[in-house]
Amino acid sequence: MTTRPFKTRASGCPSFWWTVAARVSSVRLTVAIIAFCVIASFARTQNQVSEYDVKAAYVFNFGKFVRFTPSEAVIKRQSFDLCVMGESPVGSTLDGLTANEQLDGKPVRVLRLKTAAEARGCAIVYISASESTRVRNDLEALRGQPVLTVSDADNFLQNGGMIQFLLQAKHVRFAVNLDAVRSAQLSLSSELLKVAASVDGTPPTEVRP
Repeated sequence: MTTRPFKTRASGCPSFWWTVAARVSSVRLTVAIIAFCVIASFARTQNQVSEYDVKAAYVFNFGKFVRFTPSEAVIKRQSFDLCVMGESPVGSTLDGLTANEQLDGKPVRVLRLKTAAEARGCAIVYISASESTRVRNDLEALRGQPVLTVSDADNFLQNGGMIQFLLQAKHVRFAVNLDAVRSAQLSLSSELLKVAASVDGTPPTEVRP
């Protein structure tokens, strides 16, 4: 596969490292690189890398560490769709990150959707915080579907979401609701779970060094 540099909207971290973070198979190395980029960006007062660039990198990499139980819906998928619901810069970053990429042996597509009903055929759906008032209904519409749900909306896990982004001490972290993952007949790599801020339960408000 030809390596294409991932161009962020800011230069807080060299594009080479974003490319490596998007392509390596080790979740620990991926997270370490992304953490480095976040630290570098927040250390600058200008030209910072957006937290949404980091979230987009995570969303793409989650696709490497989620496994779907074979079903008619999964087998019929001709592409690996990363779907974005609501208003968020994550979508535009994903466009650049996923160009000519594949996940699970399928070409990656980035789709913008207006309703959860449209997202039932997605592999991963990122629900923006702008959807906060509709999150519970969105998740109910996706209940039982083989779709990994990700968001930075408050109380996402408590409402039945699977992965929630957290901003802690200027680091983008994530927490996991394993019950929700399993109920959709999905599984997440143990490597990914080891680097989560929390697995099951309420996301912590602080991360100790």
